This record gives sequence, C-alpha cells and structure tokens, in this order.
Amino acid sequence: MRVVRSPLVTADWLAAQTGGIVVLDATIDRGIDAIGKTTFQKGQSLYEAGHIPGARFADLFDGFSDPDAPFLFTRPSPGQLQAAARSLGIHRDTIVVVYDGLSGAWAARVWWVLRSFGCQSVYVLDGGLNAWTRSGRPLETGGATMSWLEGDFVADTQDGFFVDLSEVRGIALASQASGDPLVCATRRVEFLGQASDGTRAGHIPGSVNLPYSDLLDAEGCVDAAKGRDAWRALGCADKSRPILYCGGGINAAGLALVLTAAGFEGMTIFDGSLNEWRADATLPMATGE
Repeated sequence: MRVVRSPLVTADWLAAQTGGIVVLDATIDRGIDAIGKTTFQKGQSLYEAGHIPGARFADLFDGFSDPDAPFLFTRPSPGQLQAAARSLGIHRDTIVVVYDGLSGAWAARVWWVLRSFGCQSVYVLDGGLNAWTRSGRPLETGGATMSWLEGDFVADTQDGFFVDLSEVRGIALASQASGDPLVCATRRVEFLGQASDGTRAGHIPGSVNLPYSDLLDAEGCVDAAKGRDAWRALGCADKSRPILYCGGGINAAGLALVLTAAGFEGMTIFDGSLNEWRADATLPMATGE
C-alpha cells in the first residue's frame, strides 16, 4: 500500500477558504427505541438547528443512498448519486468538504460514496461540527440561506470501492484463508457478540476486529498514528485488498477514512455489511475471539 494524501481538513483551514468549496452536512438523527435498538432518521432538523454557515444538507437516506434498497444506507446508483450531487451544486472540479455532528463516520460514508463515483477532490472535516464549534466559530440556523446553480458532476463508477455479499461469502466460508482479510469496524463488545439488539450477534467468521471508534482521540478527531499502528499490528498493512465491514457500512467508511489518513489505500467495503449477512439465516455468525 503506497502513501496517499490526507483526506482530512481542519476547521482552521475550512474557515480560511473564501469560495470555490461546497460544504456538506451529513448529520443524521440517531436514537434508541423501546427495545434498545438503534434507530435512524433524516438529520434535516438537526441541520436546521445549527450548521456551518453556507453548508448544504446531504441526505443520507435518499440522494447518498438508494431509498429503494432492502437495507438502510445501501450505496446509490450512479443516476441517484449524480442527481444528488448536481442538486447540491457540485461540479466536475468542485472541492467538497463533508462533516457531521456525530462520530464522523457519516461524513466518511459520503466521502467514500463520492469517491466511488469519481469525485476527486472530496475531504472530511476532522472532528466534524464539534471541531468547528470548539474553535469558537458561529453556526447558522434554519435552512440554507444561499442559492446555488445546479452542478454538472458526472457519476463515473470506480472499481475497488465496494464488494458484495457473494464475494464476502466466498471468503468467509472458504476452507482455506483468503489473501483478502475481513476487518470488522464495530465496537469490541459487538464483535464478540456481547452486545445485541435482538439480531444475530457477533461477526462474520474469519474476521478480525478494528473498531473505528477506538481510532479517534478524546476530541473526536482521527488519530492517524494509532490507526497506522493498529493496522500493522493486525498484519493487514501488507495485504493487497482488505475488506472492511460493520453493521451497515457506516463505521466501515469511518475506518477507511482513518486508514487513508494513516497512509494506506487498497481497502474496500462490504456495502451490505452485517445487515445483509444477518438477513440470510443460512450464513453463520461467530462470537468470541
């Protein structure tokens, strides 16, 4: 894996820009239902409660995902993504900066999806909305206060960003270890099967665990050095194409962001992740180490 440029920008850098950038707010509204299961809703109300001035709302339920897919946050089709990008004023040469108000994994998902369709200049605000407010900078409330021209971005599907269930099934159920390791980005207790919301607990057989949340510092910024060390300790640094997954492809994108910031490339994401794997009762789940 060769070194690549950082996918991250700082709040100071973003505040110093005077134009030519589209800032996207990828916040979603996350909650817990009566039985302890995590729920997700559009983050429009949170966006309107306070966002970086000039930021545009990136809808992770529709434009940046396929709303008709059987699993939440499935990658969109080229046409869906192109329409969403153009509606937000993204052109072929636009610099895009994405952030969210949670862990940064939602912004990372938009970053990964845009890259998978050929967007070359897309970055994530390190530390997200919290980094912006922590620096003492103001927020804007309500809907977008500025209008913009429709963009001309053309979605061009790139190879190497996503793999599907059939490929992961072949690796996980192979009699001999594949050269492509499976890396689970969920929290440790979830990987071990010790935390369950009623779905089949654990992880895909043969996986190793590298929780995305463990690779953030106390302020929610990416700790690239920790990510680099952890990746090498797992023995993945010399692998040709590690496959990342999590519950629904979000924290996996966060892990891909950390690894890219740490200087690695070549990883891909199992888009359906555990949502799709668990849905097939014939596929085994592993628990413990």
